Amino acid sequence: MQPISISLIIFAIIFFASLFGMFYRGHLTEHHLSQESRDFVLALGLDLATVIAAFVLALVVAASQSNFNERRSELMDVSSKILLLNQILYDYGPETKEARAVLRNTVVNTLGEFWHDEYNSPVEQESDLTKTQRLYDKIVTLNPRNDSQRTLRDKALDISFDLEQTRDLLIVQKAKFFPKTFLIVLCLLVFWFIFIFFSLGIYAPSNSTVVLMLLLSALSVAIAFFVIMDLNLPFEGILRMPSAPLRETLKFLG
Repeated sequence: MQPISISLIIFAIIFFASLFGMFYRGHLTEHHLSQESRDFVLALGLDLATVIAAFVLALVVAASQSNFNERRSELMDVSSKILLLNQILYDYGPETKEARAVLRNTVVNTLGEFWHDEYNSPVEQESDLTKTQRLYDKIVTLNPRNDSQRTLRDKALDISFDLEQTRDLLIVQKAKFFPKTFLIVLCLLVFWFIFIFFSLGIYAPSNSTVVLMLLLSALSVAIAFFVIMDLNLPFEGILRMPSAPLRETLKFLG
């Protein structure tokens, strides 16, 4: 299920909890709605739950942002290594022309794979293993004529190996799944906000202004959940990873 669909469900549940609290208030006796009961519920139970929920929500948002930034750093690292590898192959000599063409096609295919809806690759799609073997084989088969070329070839082999490791990591992280612990924390947060909005509904005045504020508050909470889930899917959704680093890299590959 997409993050936006889950967020809409959370919004509906939380907002319904506040409306149910208003409805449930009509079935309570007067002493449940007394000033002493109101002060105790709002000052102790509600304030405590609000502080805990806000604290945990902030931690989860920060962790999601950190995860997104790590993926962005890996993408920047891949882009810089591609440029370095291309320069090394260029310095090696004209015999690396085919290897540089394979490198460029790999970047084009990567853009088409990760950002297929904004970049249509004109190059025939190949499997990851085929692309790796072709680039690696092109570099391995180079025959250095001097120590300088031998050093450049060894550096090119090291960089191509590092590139594939990082790219494989990005492919694995591209999978659409949430860890079990992450889902448990989200469910606890939803429970806390249900309790908060239910309590607010019990003691809130029944008028259109209050209902509108409860609706906007529930929507704000749902948006926070959406941001959390979308940041944990860096190559999908609205807050997706920008393709600019690889696009800029492609401009320097001829």
